Amino acid sequence: MSAQAELDPEEMTDSTVTLGDVQFDPVQEQDFRLSVEGTSGTGKSNTLAVILEDLADVAIPTLIVERLGALSPVRLEDEDIVVVGARDEEGVDLAVGLEDLDQIGSWVLDRGMKILLDVSTYADYEQEGSRVHEAAARAVRSLNDRAHEKYRSGDRTKSLLAVDEAHYMAPKDSAPEPELDEHVKRCRGQLIKVATEGGNKGISVISGYQRRAFLHNGVIQLCDDYIAHKPGDEDVDRTAKALRCSEDALAALETGEILARGTSITDGDLVGPTTVRKRRSPDPREESFELPETPDQLADVLEDIQGEVEAERERRDQREDELEQLREENDRLREEKEELEQELADTSRLGDALKNLADSGDATPAAAQDVGEGVADLQDRVAELKAERDDLQERLNETEATVDELREERATLQDDVADLEAEVQEVRAAFDGAAGHVQELASAFDVDVDVTKPETAPDGDDVPALRDRIGELEAENARLRKQQPETLEPLADYEAFLEDDAVQAAIDAAKDDATCSPRYIKGVLAAIIDEGGWVPYDDVAERLGVSTTSDVSKAASELERRKVIKKDSRNEGMHVDLNIDGLNEVREAAARREKTEQLMDEL
Repeated sequence: MSAQAELDPEEMTDSTVTLGDVQFDPVQEQDFRLSVEGTSGTGKSNTLAVILEDLADVAIPTLIVERLGALSPVRLEDEDIVVVGARDEEGVDLAVGLEDLDQIGSWVLDRGMKILLDVSTYADYEQEGSRVHEAAARAVRSLNDRAHEKYRSGDRTKSLLAVDEAHYMAPKDSAPEPELDEHVKRCRGQLIKVATEGGNKGISVISGYQRRAFLHNGVIQLCDDYIAHKPGDEDVDRTAKALRCSEDALAALETGEILARGTSITDGDLVGPTTVRKRRSPDPREESFELPETPDQLADVLEDIQGEVEAERERRDQREDELEQLREENDRLREEKEELEQELADTSRLGDALKNLADSGDATPAAAQDVGEGVADLQDRVAELKAERDDLQERLNETEATVDELREERATLQDDVADLEAEVQEVRAAFDGAAGHVQELASAFDVDVDVTKPETAPDGDDVPALRDRIGELEAENARLRKQQPETLEPLADYEAFLEDDAVQAAIDAAKDDATCSPRYIKGVLAAIIDEGGWVPYDDVAERLGVSTTSDVSKAASELERRKVIKKDSRNEGMHVDLNIDGLNEVREAAARREKTEQLMDEL
């Protein structure tokens, strides 16, 4: 671990953020992406609040998205922050309906405002779908779209986007919550888009989350700067790899302490553990506070914006009224059509009856003549009614088509772009994953493979090209796997698996590299063999006579990293079992290690 950074007051600017021994400037950095991780109660929200407080005197356009209310009190330190919510209630400065959130990008980038969007105010548990995610998706898309417009016009504006609880707003498909409806997927797609493309448009992104295992990789896959509070047991190995530090160092962090590494925040060094100061703004979980009065100048701006929102709402209501009038006209025409069809049917039956009477010869000549004239008149009336009916039917069809177009046009235009953007980002993430697998195999077998991403086209036209490229990479992946010395059938016997030379070598390496006693490595394997299948951490700890599963988790992670075992999170906790179907993976890993050592010797 490197020495802690020495802070130089002369190098600090008005936009410098100080977190213990870590200092950085998210405003001056060209392409800034920061990940702030920590389980509940370790100080993650405090760190996000300190970042916002240090930027209180900086006029940087800002959008903050939160759903738990931990960051709202920061406006007591930064009076420029405006809280936007769904309703006019205590704690909300600007009431904005869900349909009007697409104006936020203009407020932030054109007016230079600092907006805190409390998405929890948009929750409606009586409706289907996640309105919380729909609100966040609309706001982030508005910011991203407006930044893109300004970038293309040569008026790139530096801005900041801070998202708390990112693991909930952009979850993996395997995350236990929330349920992946269309709004959650749209929100995730927008956050992935701004995390991957926002830097070019001047958007600095800060993502705070509790569970790395539940956060979609696309949100932080391009992140070069990491701040970690103490992570959960299931995340400690992933977080340690991101920070390039030991799992013990992370597990030993106290509340408020962080480890940090990044090109923009520590010049690439590992700094910490260091303690982040206590936030100056109230923590709503610990104390009560009074809301500040809105400054007169800001109150005038909010009044103007509220007027614009109301005007847009009136225009929308007017359009709805027009649609309602068209629907009423539609219903009236339908009723008139039905009446005319009934009159036509009655007239036709009367005409037929009179004609039959005339043809029967029972009527007098004079009566027959009158009947004949009556039938001719009725036939003319029938022709008129048919023409009128056809005209009404045509008008009715036109009206129905107009109503359907007006009803669907807005929803279609809004949803198509969002869905395409989400698809582009997820395909890109899939490309990166496939490219990574091919690159690993190429390194293992010392071959050159082109994993360059294809040239992309605007507006999502790169999706087919990316999919074709992913298929090429998967084919290359399969080809490289065929170059292995031999192909093994899966072993169904634990003893046969453990007796394999590659497995034994992997177990010995795990004992050497593990940050826990080799006794735990052997204890995990012995418990699996004795159980004959999946065994929970708690049972392993009980067999070893220890009260905690911390060292059991370290041993399991070391064995899993070498493909000897596999892990699975279940309701009663983390379980482990031998990876008997993965003998080829163990041998591949051993081959890669041997190849690396050979190259190191040659170098």
